[in-house]
Amino acid sequence: MKTVNSQVKSTHTTMDEACQMMSQTKIDSSDLFSSDSDSSSSDSNSVSISSLTPMGKEEARVYGHHMKLLARSDGQQELGDAATTPIFTMPVLEHVKTHTAKGSETPFAQYGLLGGQANGFPAMADSKALDPKKELDPRVFFNITSPSSTFICGSQGSGKSHTLSCLLENSLFPSPANQLRHPLTGLVFHYDTFISDDGGSPCEAAFLSSSKGVKVRVLCAPTNIATIKKAYHQFKNVTIEPLRINQSDLNTKRMLDLMAVNQANGPVPLYVHTIYRILRVMRLKQQETGGTFDYVLFKKHVDAAGLSFNQLRPLQQRLDTLESFMPQGQTIAPPSKAKGKSGPTTGNDWTPKAGTLTIVDLSCPCVTPEGACALFNICLSIFLEKSTSVGRVIALDEAHKYMNASSETSTLTETLLATIRLQRHLGARIIISTQEPTISPALLDLSSVTIVHRFTSPEWLKALEGHLAGAASKLLRTDDNEDGGQQISIATKVFGEIVKLRVGEALLFSPSAIIAVDNGARKTGTDGLKRLGAGFLKIRIRSRLTTDGGKSVMAT
Repeated sequence: MKTVNSQVKSTHTTMDEACQMMSQTKIDSSDLFSSDSDSSSSDSNSVSISSLTPMGKEEARVYGHHMKLLARSDGQQELGDAATTPIFTMPVLEHVKTHTAKGSETPFAQYGLLGGQANGFPAMADSKALDPKKELDPRVFFNITSPSSTFICGSQGSGKSHTLSCLLENSLFPSPANQLRHPLTGLVFHYDTFISDDGGSPCEAAFLSSSKGVKVRVLCAPTNIATIKKAYHQFKNVTIEPLRINQSDLNTKRMLDLMAVNQANGPVPLYVHTIYRILRVMRLKQQETGGTFDYVLFKKHVDAAGLSFNQLRPLQQRLDTLESFMPQGQTIAPPSKAKGKSGPTTGNDWTPKAGTLTIVDLSCPCVTPEGACALFNICLSIFLEKSTSVGRVIALDEAHKYMNASSETSTLTETLLATIRLQRHLGARIIISTQEPTISPALLDLSSVTIVHRFTSPEWLKALEGHLAGAASKLLRTDDNEDGGQQISIATKVFGEIVKLRVGEALLFSPSAIIAVDNGARKTGTDGLKRLGAGFLKIRIRSRLTTDGGKSVMAT
């Protein structure tokens, strides 16, 4: 017992010695997260530690190591925050360049001009006469280096497609408007219900082909390729191909997504359980052999499953849609030599290439909005699974035309949400352009940037209020009306700003955007970068570098 007590006493003694040494080092709690305290206290630590017992020295060593792990350099923290911000201004860019160590790569390695603060140049008649050192620099930049998600909404003709095209210009080819050493590869989804045999309206992103720095390819429905060629005949640098999905690009998940069954809408149909079983058996075989998905074998299993006519009918409708976008040689059994060729046997090449834009235009009378969503979902999955050596930008143009309340839309939305959540790992930048902000509240919630062009619908404002930090937080505040002293919601004032926006102007919401530098804050040891937070910026989108194809057709 005496031996045990002496050991306990010795332990308490060493702990007391360690605590006494820690107090002698005079580490203030205010210096806990400051790296400056390490050098100043190192000398006193060495003197105190030498007088401790071995156990006391170990406690002191662990304590010192933990303090180094907790220490933070304000400058490094600022640069780390700046690297991931989606939006920044010119003062922030200059501040980051100044504080970046020599030989290190600046966090803003790639960026492009998005526009300028509307109140920053009210009388800018001659831009050459302005001195950037004397005048307020209004420029607002979009960070291309960091993956992000952008939501663009507004009424027809307010400038949505123009903004989308400017973001694509910044991402796909070097120009005077950006800093782009490594161009991205782009994918745009387009679907237009106004289509006829005489032609239709091309996707506005195709006008980027007027620049020699970007290659544009259009993938269309095989049932509408002649009409699509007419619609895009004005573009000399655009190649048009029918959309053909290789069976090797199909897998278990994509086949299940094609079923588009939402359990929230009720019990899953019986035939879906049969499809699950077939796909599970085929996947086990693929894991053993290392092969790819065999569509012909899948159809054989379905035929042998003994499903009734009523069970096969909904399944066959989905498979017919898929087969119309597959090479014919992969949907039927290999023919004998006597019967000749069976048609195309290969699909489209999805290898990512820098400076290329692929437009999937499924405008066709034979393709429903639900079918378009199902095919867009497959194309998106194929595009994302390729190598991440090239950065990617994905855009949904006029999303309100095909994203409705269908189960196919829900499946596409879930894929988009998963992509946004993993955008840092996938190297993806997501841009959604739509008239109606009500298409998916979940997409609004996860968007890092929301650009609101002019609209006049109060219902759209209600949709934004619950999902934008700038709009939602201001509902809790009221201001006095100078005339009658009535309390008017700030949201009403925000709506007034939106209604008065001109073409090309927008309100920008982005809580993580860095818009200013507070040099005085650095003197007190606090963060000197000022974020937009719950506020918003009124901006004017820059002019396009490529041909503007979104001009309204006026009567003459």
